[in-house]
Amino acid sequence: MKKHWEQSSPTPASVGAASLDEATLRKIVTTRVRKHTQASFTYFWASFTLQLLVYALLSHVLIKYWPQTQVRLLSLLGIGLYIPFTIVLMNKFKRVARGQLKGKLPSSVRDYLSEQYQLLNSFFRFKKRYELVLIPVSAAIGVVLVFMLYVPGGVQAYPEGALITYTLTLVSCYGAIRAENRKSFIRPLQQLRDLLGEYQE
Repeated sequence: MKKHWEQSSPTPASVGAASLDEATLRKIVTTRVRKHTQASFTYFWASFTLQLLVYALLSHVLIKYWPQTQVRLLSLLGIGLYIPFTIVLMNKFKRVARGQLKGKLPSSVRDYLSEQYQLLNSFFRFKKRYELVLIPVSAAIGVVLVFMLYVPGGVQAYPEGALITYTLTLVSCYGAIRAENRKSFIRPLQQLRDLLGEYQE
């Protein structure tokens, strides 16, 4: 695409064709970026929906068992734990969705691709770091609440069962996260790097 643009832009006689080529190239670049980031946006909606369910569930437990101090504190901790993740998720993906190809080609293409890549990559880095805390703590909260509310005697009565449940939860979560990272971030980021490389050669 870069070569096509450079070949079409030098001569004044080709101004009309260049304008057409510029509009076409803008559409092509935008379409390709949207295609590469589609998996990431699928993750966004799935993750956002999951977080809403977590908020709803913990809020329900919080209200229903308000007199129980331990349940109240654990529910509030769980809600507070997810709030920063939700804020960063919405902020980064809103900026990715609003990104536009502005200015003259091909420099504007490099800027646009670089911005899209940096936004997606910065969220991915944040996600990986935050999940190192989010997953173990939220899994522990979930296990303790389930045993506290539905198992007579709670974790104290069945420590081995609670530990097994916690371990299985962590393994399943990290397995799902690893697959999701590869599908929704590693591959799209690699595709954006390849696309960006076309305009840096």
